[in-house]
Amino acid sequence: MQKDTVNPIDNPADAVSTLVFRPLGRKNAYEEVSEQIRRLILTQKLSPSHRLPTERDLAEQFGVSRVVIREAIRSLECSGLLTVKKGPRGGIFAAQQHGRPITDSIMNLLIGGTASLTNLFEMRLLIEPYAAFRAAEQATPPDLDALEAILREGEKAGENFAEIRAHNIDFHRTILHMSRNPVMAVIGDTVLRILSDRIEGVVSRRTTLTALGMHKRIFEALRNHQAAQAEALMRKDIQVTGQRLSELGPETLAKLAVQQPSELAPL
Repeated sequence: MQKDTVNPIDNPADAVSTLVFRPLGRKNAYEEVSEQIRRLILTQKLSPSHRLPTERDLAEQFGVSRVVIREAIRSLECSGLLTVKKGPRGGIFAAQQHGRPITDSIMNLLIGGTASLTNLFEMRLLIEPYAAFRAAEQATPPDLDALEAILREGEKAGENFAEIRAHNIDFHRTILHMSRNPVMAVIGDTVLRILSDRIEGVVSRRTTLTALGMHKRIFEALRNHQAAQAEALMRKDIQVTGQRLSELGPETLAKLAVQQPSELAPL
């Protein structure tokens, strides 16, 4: 049986690799097309800069119409495994947006009113303290250097609280990935991103600076491999931010949950 192969190329961002797919046994089978491309992306660990063949080339390789290829590409875009770029340097590229389906599901729950921002904070409390515990146990010098750099950038931001807040979010995301649990990292990162996008317009000097100070303490716990301390501090950090948000009231929270960040007015 012929296997999916990827011929090496010098510059995957500029050249189209000659991916070899198996022709399908029947027409209009976009699910089979999707599955072959999905398997190749994941097993070959294709980078986001890796360009796939054109629609026409894929149609020829699979022995199907371009309509089938477009449907398969659309499906893989929704799964976060492909991205389509327009323009002279555009094309079909591999992607690593593994949280995309989770994001869509959570956003549907928020917009439909089934879930709330409070639910997102509850998920953070379930995931991030344990991630901090695991990160403290496994922190490496490069991990700690990355976290310390984020803290320094936050301190350098001065009175730019929106910038400090962005660094604070990066701090949390980095710890999630330091847990060395990719499933927990994807879910935690997705929840954090959605929540931070929803409350982008809510910038508080007190809360932002309090979080920065708390992050310094979390960093020290991580550096000293004090897992229980890191877990407790992370839980307190999230609770303080959640308490600040709860003071806005249920009507405001419901509005924040469904609006786009650009629609939010700073408080």
